[in-house]
Amino acid sequence: MRELKKENYSAVQIKLVRKYLKLKIIEDNISFQRHNQERNHVYDLMKRTVVYGESHSALLIGPRGCGKTTLLNSVLHQLSKEVDLTNDAIIVKLDGLIHYDDKIALKSITAQMQLENAVGDRVFGTFAENLSFLLSCLQSGSDRRCRSMVFLLEQLDLFCHSGITQTLLYNLFDVTHSKSAPMCVIGITNRLDVMDLFEKRVKSRFSHRHIFMFPNETSENDTPSSPVDTCKCVLQQLLTMSTGVVNKISNSPKKRKKGSRKSIVNTEEQSQSDTDTESHSLPEEVLHRCQIDSQEFAELDPAFVEDWNTHIQMLVQDEKVIDVLEKLCYYTVNEQIFRNILFQLVCKLSIKKPYIDAADLISIIDNTVAPEQRVKLLQSLSILELSLVIAMKHGMDIFDGQPMNFEMILHRYTKFANIHSSTQSVPRPVILKAFEHLQALEIIMPVRTTDSLYATGDTTTSRVQKEYKLFTLAVPVEDIDEAVKGFKALPTEISHWYHNSVI
Repeated sequence: MRELKKENYSAVQIKLVRKYLKLKIIEDNISFQRHNQERNHVYDLMKRTVVYGESHSALLIGPRGCGKTTLLNSVLHQLSKEVDLTNDAIIVKLDGLIHYDDKIALKSITAQMQLENAVGDRVFGTFAENLSFLLSCLQSGSDRRCRSMVFLLEQLDLFCHSGITQTLLYNLFDVTHSKSAPMCVIGITNRLDVMDLFEKRVKSRFSHRHIFMFPNETSENDTPSSPVDTCKCVLQQLLTMSTGVVNKISNSPKKRKKGSRKSIVNTEEQSQSDTDTESHSLPEEVLHRCQIDSQEFAELDPAFVEDWNTHIQMLVQDEKVIDVLEKLCYYTVNEQIFRNILFQLVCKLSIKKPYIDAADLISIIDNTVAPEQRVKLLQSLSILELSLVIAMKHGMDIFDGQPMNFEMILHRYTKFANIHSSTQSVPRPVILKAFEHLQALEIIMPVRTTDSLYATGDTTTSRVQKEYKLFTLAVPVEDIDEAVKGFKALPTEISHWYHNSVI
């Protein structure tokens, strides 16, 4: 009975740790570290717009996964603590992948400004008239001052489609240029040549302020670190449990009233302790957004949390872990990919395996950065394309590895399709197109012959029709075996055809 209670207790602890770390890895888009200079630059622009009513525009440029959106969320989170962001400013977020059309963008802007009732059934002639009306609706007071607005344009390059006028960008930048309303427009993109995509009128209204973010880049205020050190810091930060989770719940402090200032910490030790706790803690906004009560983590045992954090510190210092992190950094420095790896690690936690094993981390990273590319390529094929590969393999088995042409492969596939009535009939042009796709992927290669001493290359290209051109498999049979074994949603008859029969 006692052992059963202990086992249940461990199960509760593992479940809570797993849930907390999953939230921290996946849902926490507020906590931000490094790139202090870039963050301060963005913070200064937004604060001047919200507090002093200035107008600014800027481009935030960096590769995917370097933390551009997280930086903006972090700045907004800090501003919300310093000023009444809800009443003093309006945050409008647009995405070039979704709001590619001016009408769709205007609907989203109106909805985020909560001005649907003000617009009603009004009809506007141009985008500028509509935007001007929205701005006038936000004016209040005797001086008719407008509320500050912050526009965040994700994937800015997708707003610059060829053949489509960049009306949205022009009007937003025009407001910041003319300073008719306090507005901050920040475009987020991963393209360094985004300025070349702008129209001349858009360039003339833009402030030409560029903020670059690159992985592992260090500024004057940042501590220099290698990519491996950065990965180690991210691993320790994301997998370390905050001791404040238990302390805050047990102490249950009263909520601070709106508008009240934070109390000043008198002792340096308390300040340092709060800083360390905050660096590893999960923001309350994340819990609120996920509709999770912090009291759920009340059952966390402080001793278990301390043991867990000690284990994570030892894991970061493990030589095998450092080696595999170095291998990951050679492949990618994308933090989002690393977060996905850590998420898989956390999902493997159980009663039998309450702590993270270095072997699991090594295995997941190996599967992520060094998968068998040919197998992955074969598994990405359609059912028809894989069937043609199987038909070609069987034909080469029968003819002792001799090359085959499209007509021979088509004959074998048609014979198989006629025997199995459940197989969908496919027109010949579609099959030929699938065959050409296999050639483009270099899964099959044309047979190259030489007719003379100086003739090189594929001499049959100009003399033989493509249906009768000879091809051979360019992938080993072992890779086809692995691909068929791990192919998702592969019909049973095709699997049986591959393993058991040669028609």
